[in-house]
Amino acid sequence: MKQEEVPSFPTLWKGDAERETRLMVEADSVAEVREGCEEKARSIWNRIASRLHVNYEFGFGSQSLAMCLTPEPSIGGRAWPNVIPNDESHEIPLLLWANTTLGLICFWWHGTRQQPGRSIVTVSNHPNLMVLDTRTLTVDQLEKCDLVFEEIKDREFLPANEAYRDETRKLLDRYMLLSVLGLGEEILSSLDTLRKQWCAEPSVHDAKSMQ
Repeated sequence: MKQEEVPSFPTLWKGDAERETRLMVEADSVAEVREGCEEKARSIWNRIASRLHVNYEFGFGSQSLAMCLTPEPSIGGRAWPNVIPNDESHEIPLLLWANTTLGLICFWWHGTRQQPGRSIVTVSNHPNLMVLDTRTLTVDQLEKCDLVFEEIKDREFLPANEAYRDETRKLLDRYMLLSVLGLGEEILSSLDTLRKQWCAEPSVHDAKSMQ
């Protein structure tokens, strides 16, 4: 999609691991409406377009994000289906949680692992994906999530299987567990061990050595 375009129906259609290393991902394509189908297209858009998207087929050895956010609402293709929270204020907390170490582990645990280093969560299984219950967050916690997002959004993440040495991921973990959820700092030592153990799991690293 050209930078100067202002499309009516932007889409996040392709999966590009090298491009998708930050929480905010630009739409990459434009949906074309068949002649005479404008009203139907608008109806579909109003029903499914969102800023939040989930990784359909997560390749831990190359991809960094379990969820991403587009600057404006867009329609996700097979690689990045849409996620539509009941409350728009829950988009950022869900995005942040999904990309913490614990969020990655939940994604890996819930998905089907038919190939080493890859986990698939089908659209029909999205409602069963284990995530932070954002409905329980207070207004103060939601505001803290917004602050965390502003702090993290321009930082690059390493591929998921390198979480053990990803300083951005570790920083996000700290912010979410300590600042947002109010847990004690002692939890970080246990999380560091868990992070290394998960990255050493063969179904995560796919024979890639930990450096």
